[in-house]
Amino acid sequence: MKRNLISLVLILFVSSCNLPETFALTASPPTSTQAVPGIVITPTLNEIPLIWFAPLPPLPVVPGRPFTGSDDFMQLFEPDAPWQNAAGRVHVFKLYGEWVGYASESQLKQVVQNAQGRGFALGMEFGPLDAEGCGEGIEGFSGVSYAVSAAKRIKSVGGTLHFLAMDEPYYYGHFYDGPNACHWSAEKIAQEIDQFSTAMKAVFPNILIGDTEALAGNANAESFKGWIETFRAVNGYDLAFLHMDVDWARPDWAGEVIAIEEHGDQFNVPVGIIYGGNGFDPTDEEWLSAAGERVKKLEIENGGVPDHILFQSWNDKPDHTLPETTDFTFTNFINDYFEDKSGLGYRREGEGANLALGKAVRVSNVTEGLVGAFAVDGDLGTLWNSGGGPIQWIEIDLGAEYSILRVELTPSQYPAGETVHRLLVAGSNRQFNEANVFEGYTSDGQALVFSPSSPIPSIQFVRVETTVSPSWVAWREIEVIDAGP
Repeated sequence: MKRNLISLVLILFVSSCNLPETFALTASPPTSTQAVPGIVITPTLNEIPLIWFAPLPPLPVVPGRPFTGSDDFMQLFEPDAPWQNAAGRVHVFKLYGEWVGYASESQLKQVVQNAQGRGFALGMEFGPLDAEGCGEGIEGFSGVSYAVSAAKRIKSVGGTLHFLAMDEPYYYGHFYDGPNACHWSAEKIAQEIDQFSTAMKAVFPNILIGDTEALAGNANAESFKGWIETFRAVNGYDLAFLHMDVDWARPDWAGEVIAIEEHGDQFNVPVGIIYGGNGFDPTDEEWLSAAGERVKKLEIENGGVPDHILFQSWNDKPDHTLPETTDFTFTNFINDYFEDKSGLGYRREGEGANLALGKAVRVSNVTEGLVGAFAVDGDLGTLWNSGGGPIQWIEIDLGAEYSILRVELTPSQYPAGETVHRLLVAGSNRQFNEANVFEGYTSDGQALVFSPSSPIPSIQFVRVETTVSPSWVAWREIEVIDAGP
């Protein structure tokens, strides 16, 4: 999940394998939820899918995190906070453990009591592994004693911890290959988790423990199918759930998530997905639009049915969680998910819309399934990669002639260095003219923007030719912005 940020979770968990037999697993319509001051409402566990909400709370700026989280985070926990409808749809509120340690006692008490007054169950996410000659400073290796201390702090302000979500122990204990890597077997990791579980249950005997893992690098769907099976074989019980933190650049991430979902169904392990934007998205609108495109790709285009759905950020955006009635706030996004899922994502028509989104492309070359369509999918987390150095090109057919306000290019480039990119445009006759040349020092994710002094009329084809680059030629996104009528 979030890199090197431990989290506490206010969660409500649903699973046929973890509920008493008397519970009926039936969905009910959302209701407006308002906290009841001073009262703990017993959480219900009969909602499918289980909805989590986890905005980043304000935190100090540190190396690797030059931002402070959602500006209005604490306002979510005021009695009349303007997210009654969204709150009625949320069963999970996830808190980051760093904030739990950083917050004052009064702030933590306000959050815990308000959440319990809304009927949310309380939970925590934590790296369960102790560093034993390896693992120091690596996600997943936060340690038993720190987790127990955090659980006790929750308890000290009146919280009851129902669930714990482990922070990627399998990925970072087994697959991670950087400094201090452990390369432990899945069996050893499962054994370590059992010891962690024993320690946590000494504080909260009825706690249920599940896992969050990174679908990234060499960790694929088959890896996590095996992890589900190995965990059961070693410990004699199942993970309470498995949540996927997806590397969105994987060409078939949706298919992999669905394969894990189906395997989880066979083992009665609920599988969920974290929906979010990109760390380099510059605005709340772009971050939430990217998240919306991912919702549609999994659930609408590919028919995925996650058991748990997480709306979560560990990035700079979104800054605004409230109010739910304003476009491109986090709580508004939750409502849109339920009320107009197909309308999520980027604007596709009208002034300011990205005309290139989802349009037909031709490219000079492709490598490893990173096809041209990934450069026009609206997602900076995916990319087209030519698999070679210059000269390479990509051409977009807008489908009709439009008036162009600007063109925005976002490269995927390693290493940084001097580049030359020619921007060519043509009408329906395909007679290309050079509109601009981008020349200079560029780096990965750096936006290259061409804004003509006046809109360019009657453009159907846009072509980018790279003639100089120290990197394989690749584009995260090419956006062609409509000037309108």
